[in-house]
Amino acid sequence: MLDLADVTANPTHYEWFDFKPNVKKLILAGAPETEHVAILWYTVPDGHVGLHRHNKTESVYVIDGSQTDGKGAYPKGTVYFNPPGSGHEITKSSGFFLLAYAAPPDFAHTDGIGEYTPVRIDTADPKLMSAPAPDAARPGPHTMDIPLESAGGMSGRFIEISSPQEHYEYLGNYLLVLEGSCQVSGQPLGKQALVVAKSVKPEPFEVAAPAAGACLAMGVSF
Repeated sequence: MLDLADVTANPTHYEWFDFKPNVKKLILAGAPETEHVAILWYTVPDGHVGLHRHNKTESVYVIDGSQTDGKGAYPKGTVYFNPPGSGHEITKSSGFFLLAYAAPPDFAHTDGIGEYTPVRIDTADPKLMSAPAPDAARPGPHTMDIPLESAGGMSGRFIEISSPQEHYEYLGNYLLVLEGSCQVSGQPLGKQALVVAKSVKPEPFEVAAPAAGACLAMGVSF
């Protein structure tokens, strides 16, 4: 369990390694040469990562700051998913980013990068979960799957729980609390709290809302 607010406030308390010049990475699960969950930190205001290809899906959640590539700029609170076969060069970036790689970035075979459109979502959008659930006639948690290519080796889901009587079990690699507070596997967690599986094998997380208020979380799974 990790408090992302503490990561941004006290980054030197964590064990980073030098990923690229002026860019550090904190591995949370997995290893750099395999699929993994990590946090990226640009230690300069205008961070840069050279052109690279993603053989499988990449997920990036902007914890703090902003990231820019050929598809645009991604501000705080944005999550985007690059599909398999995509690739980009990162420029004019600063801050902290939660990453999930279904395969590590490939800096050697960039000639294989094809045309693509990232799946981009503003997690602070008040209308994020406004679409009715397919089972809206039945009580229970409201979930929304993120439209990702199955060949990319990754799935994502938003989970909204509004009643303390409701529970939802999510099988995945991480859960991030986006709004309100959530009980995750019995632990009360506030906004920007992150729970990560101990390895790259998905684990079950039981999600519930507190006695008062609602819970909105995002899950990502390999």
